[in-house]
Amino acid sequence: MFSVTLNGPKIEWMSLIDLQWREFIEKGDKHSFSVIYNNRVDDLYSYGISLGFNKELCKDAIQDTFYKLYITREKLRHVDNITAYLFMTFKHRLIDLKKIERRDENIDSITDSFTIHVTVLEEIIDVEDSEMVKKKVTSLLNSLTVNQREIVYLKFMVGLHHREIAEVLSINEESARKLLYRAMEKMRKYASRENIPEKLLLFALFPIV
Repeated sequence: MFSVTLNGPKIEWMSLIDLQWREFIEKGDKHSFSVIYNNRVDDLYSYGISLGFNKELCKDAIQDTFYKLYITREKLRHVDNITAYLFMTFKHRLIDLKKIERRDENIDSITDSFTIHVTVLEEIIDVEDSEMVKKKVTSLLNSLTVNQREIVYLKFMVGLHHREIAEVLSINEESARKLLYRAMEKMRKYASRENIPEKLLLFALFPIV
């Protein structure tokens, strides 16, 4: 995050992807659109899979999301946070596509699960211990609520800020902070009880952290 000057006025704390979004909005710059796509497509796909949607549906929803973004840019000048907008639009599109497949199924039954895939770094711990850590972390994740698992994923795997998470989950920022705090407190207590170093717990969940 940094401060820049774009077309005159100073813009505070704007990320690279937000700068590319401004360029696309103002000029229809195809390169900027490509940067946004390449920056977020894998994160969106992984998010959709974690929400429980199949691969083809995720691919279709991504295509629809970016197509809508491209053709409606003139109507999206009010969007300041493109990352939050993408995740929110993508999630809604997934739900819409799934409802078309299952016309009698309501939204709650479609989005009542969220899965985080547990990995371990075998170069840090031996194979036998890694399996034990994996089982313990899986048990921990199962003890979290669906919303807690989702917010932990968005924060640590995707790297979203509280404001962005709040927009994706359609809650206010303070609620997002409280939800994440409660999830992390539960994880810390579990890690302490099971003698799992907190750093190793995060590595098992999110090896990119």
